[in-house]
Amino acid sequence: MLTDRIKGGAATVAVGALAAHLVATVLQNTPDSYNQDMRTFTGGWPIPGWRFFAPNPGVQNVHLLVRETTDDGPTPWRDVTPVVPHGWTQVLYNPRSRGPKALFDAMQQLSIMSANQADFSWVTQSLPYDLVLAASRAAVADDARALQFLLMNVFPSAPADQRMKPILTSEWIPLGTARRPAGATA
Repeated sequence: MLTDRIKGGAATVAVGALAAHLVATVLQNTPDSYNQDMRTFTGGWPIPGWRFFAPNPGVQNVHLLVRETTDDGPTPWRDVTPVVPHGWTQVLYNPRSRGPKALFDAMQQLSIMSANQADFSWVTQSLPYDLVLAASRAAVADDARALQFLLMNVFPSAPADQRMKPILTSEWIPLGTARRPAGATA
């Protein structure tokens, strides 16, 4: 009988703590004008603050397009953006999302550099450029002599004639030669 009371009391405390945490989370994530730091009311317990879409919601997708030169000349552009499978199990465990996420973040950084009119020589010496170049190299044919990549913003909800906007086009990059590290002299 005493163990039933202890179990009931523990369950009540657990449900109450979860309910309090959920209410504090909702209050913590209200618009900024009503936002309070809930840690003062929760004894220092961290309450998550989520701002997934505000103040700049995602309205575009970034695509990586590649073309190469072969003995027959330049090939048409092809989209080599990694496809990330979506399913219910990815909510719990998704180890394959890190590679595409790293590439996406690098493409986003190049987009920001381009939007801020960064010098092209500075962009080509950046780590995001190196990552996108490595992904592009992995996507070209074995007999390719050179490659060129293009980052393209795609706005799915825009009118058909305004859906695509080029962000950055690389120069033709010869294959089979290693890039010189930044600051290296000949």
